[in-house]
Amino acid sequence: MPNDDDPLLQAYDLPPFARIQARHFSPALDQIIAESRAKVAEIIKTQTPFPTWDDLVLAMDEVHARLKGFGYLLECLTLSRTGADWAQASLDCSERLHDYQRSLKQNRELFQLFQRLANSQIARHFTPARKRALEKVLRQFRQNGLAHDAPAELGDLMLRIQGARSLFQEHLHEANKAWHQAFDDEAQLSGLPASFKQRMAEQARKAGHKGWRLALDEESFRIVSRYADDQLLRKRMYIAFSTRASDQGPQAGVFDNGEVLAQLSRDRQRYATLLGYPSYAHMALESEQAESPEQVLSFLHEGLARQRSTFARDTEQLQAFAKTQGFSDLQPWDYPYLAQKLRRQAAGVSEQTVSAWFELESTFSQLLQIARDLFGVRIVERQDVATWHPDVRLFEVREWDEPIGYLYFDPLEKADQDGFPNTTTLRNRRITAEGRPRYPVAVLHGWLPRGSGGDPVLLDHRQLRILFHEFGHCLHHLLTHAQYREVSGISELSRDTAEFAGVLFEQWCFSKPCLIRVSKHYRTGEPLPDGIAEQLLVYLDTQTSWDTAAFLRDALFDMELHRSHGDGRTAQQVFDQVSAEVGHLPVWPGERWPNGLDYLVTGYAAGIYAYAWSRERAKTVFQRFKRDGLFNRKTGQALRETIFGPGDSRPLTESIQAFLDSR
Repeated sequence: MPNDDDPLLQAYDLPPFARIQARHFSPALDQIIAESRAKVAEIIKTQTPFPTWDDLVLAMDEVHARLKGFGYLLECLTLSRTGADWAQASLDCSERLHDYQRSLKQNRELFQLFQRLANSQIARHFTPARKRALEKVLRQFRQNGLAHDAPAELGDLMLRIQGARSLFQEHLHEANKAWHQAFDDEAQLSGLPASFKQRMAEQARKAGHKGWRLALDEESFRIVSRYADDQLLRKRMYIAFSTRASDQGPQAGVFDNGEVLAQLSRDRQRYATLLGYPSYAHMALESEQAESPEQVLSFLHEGLARQRSTFARDTEQLQAFAKTQGFSDLQPWDYPYLAQKLRRQAAGVSEQTVSAWFELESTFSQLLQIARDLFGVRIVERQDVATWHPDVRLFEVREWDEPIGYLYFDPLEKADQDGFPNTTTLRNRRITAEGRPRYPVAVLHGWLPRGSGGDPVLLDHRQLRILFHEFGHCLHHLLTHAQYREVSGISELSRDTAEFAGVLFEQWCFSKPCLIRVSKHYRTGEPLPDGIAEQLLVYLDTQTSWDTAAFLRDALFDMELHRSHGDGRTAQQVFDQVSAEVGHLPVWPGERWPNGLDYLVTGYAAGIYAYAWSRERAKTVFQRFKRDGLFNRKTGQALRETIFGPGDSRPLTESIQAFLDSR
């Protein structure tokens, strides 16, 4: 019988965050697993004679959805709440949950039932959405070793891979924590934005010191590299960041990810070859839009070739500008700084100055209005439902005054935690076997820097793009009309499909009408002047090649590393060779960028290319909005019906073609 005192075991539409305590998790998981085992046994028993869609696929959907929802709550709350009891809850439950979920993916009886259903006469008449859902389930079984007489080694490899991924992230976290710089003289911080210096002062106070304290994280590296006038400070930050978790730099050998990455690559390759794939890259791409590692490499090399003239132009411009600034021998830590100054000179405006028009609250409000204009939905805040943190807000997505989904907005960074902007899903849309809808729930984690001293959060253009990008993911998840869990949620999409909506919504950030629409000066309330909007666009189009080259380098390295493992090269050697091929970027001999490339362990292994792959397709789709009007309801509805609506029930290329043909 359900435990009436445990909110995790009670039926709910939205999680009762205010009532969930650490002590609830372990006993709840005991009961959930026990009930799941019983349900799976019943499914196998009743479906063995004749497997059916409702009583096999939809019944297992319920099992998986319950486990996934529990896992999200466990991760969310144990990361956001402190104390020994929460740490113990994570320790007690995380591995048990993961092991049980893995056991379901390796259940041979379930695999055989799904396979029999897929091969049955009735399956020939299934809708494309049902056929695709079955295809995806069977692929998951195959990649867990059930299509082959795979040895027991697979299970050990899977555990080692998960352990290596966790250790890689732990090393990176510890390396970040271990480095800091303290300053007593504000003159050393010349050039840094005032808001960033205020954050540094707050960090110093929290550490029990006067003055300013500089931490090691991606945002601090970006700001210092671009704005610090002190060359020695830029050098120290560059060396510390580019050697994180390696055998070089300030913590050389202490948190070294070199061997961790080597083991991870070996185990991934071994796992893939045991399943019959030529490489891990081939296995990773089986579910993607891209057809092979060779196709991806060709795509990236073509992009690199198109950029060569831009690389040459930007290098010539920067070197000429450097001479006017008194630089004769450029070092890697000088390039971002000089490129930023050149942008400001060319545009007549700085990104930091323009951020005054993009205050987080008013910008997000405008995003909600854009969703209304494009898609005909209202996104209304719910203040009557508790969330898991004071920063987090809940919004209900409504159509015809009825809810169709929910959005949790979690915009700000968390103290003492590493993180990155991302969208997670608490629930996929699905129709139960009884015909009841379960509405989708998305969570937008913005990970934006907090305002200092009560100041509002002001967004520079990169942060504005982050907000648009993650909101695009949320809309993709929330506006589907797909009925089955395996094809309705963005967590079920291939990587090069999942990134499409995010990079599509970024396109609005490069259009003057949208920039003006979402802007509102945080002091005067006035919109961004037309002239300053023009200047910002010039700024955004100047000296862009350095970021482009870094992306192409990382994407090529990622694919080559996972395609060619076993040819005798270390990860660093692969990286060095790719870096030399891309060129353009300055190099310091001690750099160890692969050791801190968290994409390798956060679900993007052999998938970094997806951003560029999706962007090419997003630009094609956005061209229609540029012709029809950026906020044209008819075009927005076409996007919703042809691309967002079907979810993953058909390939993205087919959905895009349907959108282009719908005029």
